[in-house]
Amino acid sequence: MRPTTGLTFGGRYELQSRIAIGGMGEVWQATDLVIGRTIAIKILKDEYLGDPGFLERFRAEARHAALVNHEA
Repeated sequence: MRPTTGLTFGGRYELQSRIAIGGMGEVWQATDLVIGRTIAIKILKDEYLGDPGFLERFRAEARHAALVNHEA
């Protein structure tokens, strides 16, 4: 499935606009529909989805990124 504007993941995250494309996949601006907050979401390339070690490192990266707080 190719990410497109308006696509919703998990019934919660609605893609708004692509921010960047990189070696691992794409980063999108999205809206968390549950809390009404703008977020960034990384969508991995299919080739990484079958690698348990990679996915664990990716989850660790996501946990660390979630700790970042920017005063707007």
